[in-house]
Amino acid sequence: MTMAGGGGLNRSSSRGQLPPQELLDDLCSRFLLNVPKEELESFERILFLLEQAHWFYEDNSVEHNPNLKSLSFKDFTSLMFKSCTALRPYIAHLDDIYKDFNNYKFRVPVSGAIILDDTYERCLLVKGWKAGASWSFPRGKRNKDEEDHTCAVREVNFCLYHVHACSLFSFLSAPYNFFEAYCTCSDEIYYVYIL
Repeated sequence: MTMAGGGGLNRSSSRGQLPPQELLDDLCSRFLLNVPKEELESFERILFLLEQAHWFYEDNSVEHNPNLKSLSFKDFTSLMFKSCTALRPYIAHLDDIYKDFNNYKFRVPVSGAIILDDTYERCLLVKGWKAGASWSFPRGKRNKDEEDHTCAVREVNFCLYHVHACSLFSFLSAPYNFFEAYCTCSDEIYYVYIL
């Protein structure tokens, strides 16, 4: 992730080693095998868990070991289906599972915040570190049964912590303004708080 006006994280190039089986087993155990049973009842939920595992892999494993290869989510998912015993029986259906997940993912509401300076002339923008990423307000997908403002706090805190080690919680404790935006090109719903 890159912050406007700042440098980005260092990422390994497309060259590099695939993660060792020991690391894949650890990720499977952390993010799939030790979750409540209801989290494993649909492939949509399973792929959301794999998405968290992918972020963990990229933000921790790749960042701290430049010999590891940075992977797309699709490649990471394929590796996990091949290496995780619980997922292996479904490997033949992975293309359909992945396609269905991407269609489902666009229907999950997104929450975030527009953080303005005191003059209302500048705002905080973030940018993903992958090629082709664009600038946007800090935001993220709402978790199952999560309130919009809770999602906004979680997502923006992640960005703020990595830049300034501060928290958004105090901002959203006071009355706040928010608006709902609907993106017709992708059928995505955004809830954005203005701070």
